[in-house]
Amino acid sequence: MSQPSSERQQLLIAGKQRSSGRSGADAPLLSPSSSSLASAGRAGSFARTYETERGTAVRLPIGYGSVNAPASSYLPDQPGASGSPAEAIVPDGQQSRSRARSEPPSAEPGPSSASPAVSEATSAMLSRYKYYSRIAPGADSQLLMPHHVVPPQFLLILPFKQISKQSSIITIFSIWNTMMGTSLLSMPWAVKEAGFATSLVVLLIMTGITFYTAYLVLRSYSNLGRSGVRVSEFSDVCKFYLGRYGELVSVLFSAVALLGAIIVYWVLLSNFLYQGGCFIHSQLYNVTEIDGTPNEFRVGNRTFHVLCPNYPPLPVQPTGLPNVTTPPPATVAPPDFRNGTEPLFQRLWSKTETVPFYLVLLLFPLVCIKSPGFFSKFNALGTVTVVFVLVFVAVKAAQWGFHLDFSATDAANVIRQLRPSFALMTGVLSLALFCHNAVITLTRNQLRPENNTRDLLIAYVCVSITYIIVGLVFYAVYPLAKDCIEQNLLDNIPSADVLAFTARIFLFVQMVTVFPLLMYILRAQLMHYLFHSVYPSWVHVSVLHVSVMGVAIVVAVFYPNIGNILRFSGALCGLAYIFTLPPLITLLEARMNGTLTVGRLVPHCCIILIGLANFASQFFFLNK
Repeated sequence: MSQPSSERQQLLIAGKQRSSGRSGADAPLLSPSSSSLASAGRAGSFARTYETERGTAVRLPIGYGSVNAPASSYLPDQPGASGSPAEAIVPDGQQSRSRARSEPPSAEPGPSSASPAVSEATSAMLSRYKYYSRIAPGADSQLLMPHHVVPPQFLLILPFKQISKQSSIITIFSIWNTMMGTSLLSMPWAVKEAGFATSLVVLLIMTGITFYTAYLVLRSYSNLGRSGVRVSEFSDVCKFYLGRYGELVSVLFSAVALLGAIIVYWVLLSNFLYQGGCFIHSQLYNVTEIDGTPNEFRVGNRTFHVLCPNYPPLPVQPTGLPNVTTPPPATVAPPDFRNGTEPLFQRLWSKTETVPFYLVLLLFPLVCIKSPGFFSKFNALGTVTVVFVLVFVAVKAAQWGFHLDFSATDAANVIRQLRPSFALMTGVLSLALFCHNAVITLTRNQLRPENNTRDLLIAYVCVSITYIIVGLVFYAVYPLAKDCIEQNLLDNIPSADVLAFTARIFLFVQMVTVFPLLMYILRAQLMHYLFHSVYPSWVHVSVLHVSVMGVAIVVAVFYPNIGNILRFSGALCGLAYIFTLPPLITLLEARMNGTLTVGRLVPHCCIILIGLANFASQFFFLNK
């Protein structure tokens, strides 16, 4: 039997006999000063090891007391020590058991010396371990102290902030808020292009498909997590099943969706900035028309202040529909850009020729900020803006009333139930119902992960109801011919309308705070994939910013049609992220597990074909 070192403030760890070349009874005890921490961890922290005929046995010292007691209390020379860790270890089990019977466990410093912080259950467990350890110290015993039971003084608690879990309400609200975006303003136009009845069917079908594929994204992520594979985003899932090319496809099409959103934001910001300037100009100079577009129409005995930029000739209705008269001559002559006689304000404040360039002065300094933390604090503005748009539509419905006559037969006022251009709505909805690249992040901190599928379904139902309220209600209450509805519903409202001006201000402020976040996400995805750094250098970042903003300016000047931009970008990114990657990964997973059947193969292949048809059909309506 050997005696332990008497040095203070050192943890005693027994060395293995084979490494020291001595028998179990003569093996010296080594302190951390004479052996590395790694070997101490392998030997079992604060444990003694010794060899028996059946192998190596590990046992804590008999004097092991409270888990909250200071380390010095386990050292033999420390005053007030609660026990002697140098208790003799006798390989002979009979001698040890007889000695244990002569010294009852109650004589040991056990729970009575425990710190008040130690629970009764912990103290009782330690007492039982010490008792069994003394009864049967041999390697053949199954009642030895586990290797991982160590005093908390040997553990370093890092000051990390614990991530709080979110309830189902927060999860549903986050998914709803993520999908609510610029597509909301194009819903009445999408309803017009699809037809009144067809739009409902298309919305229900697209909601079902997008929900199912988003569910497939969550399920593939959960299955890999349960199998021990560490993934954080859907791009990691694609990389696991499809290799590096799968990751490239997911990153590329996610960037396409972000680029489409950035372009639409630039077009809308130019529009709102232009309309805001026109409102201020009209209030200062009492001008009702800025560019000569009529904004006052008489329908029957009522006058409506609305816009129809492509005003069609409306004949007297023989079916009894109230006559829509042509507006009176404009009080301000339309500008003539060929001879340069347009007013100075119109030369300096043009929706497509000057305002898109003015935005550079405002947005370029914002997107150059490295961290988007400041702008993320304004996320609540998105919810406020959506609520205000809903209130705006409700107020206009109360002011205008419903204007639907399903018996009308003339081309100007007929309510079409089905139109061949319904594919335009499927393209818009591909982006309006898109959250597949963020659904894992939005549900990761769910308090009850088993409710993720239910919460995702509720969120999609809420999004669909919101689109129905805005799209169908505005379509039904618009007083003029439905073909007058623009790709941005606010373009049908004069700039002098106070409620519309307030809505544009809300949207402008909200988009100004979200635009830097979109640029940051796009920059982070591309730079991290290409250079393995979110911010490789200011040169790389500046080139990316100038390129993206240059594309946005070109589109805002020459093609400021947000509906068409939404449908093309939505159909393209939806082809990969909604209709192809989730079903494909599901089939690959089933093949790996040996559960691939024809009943599973056919419907998932149909979803992929629907995505291909959705994308191809957008090119048949280029004149919209």
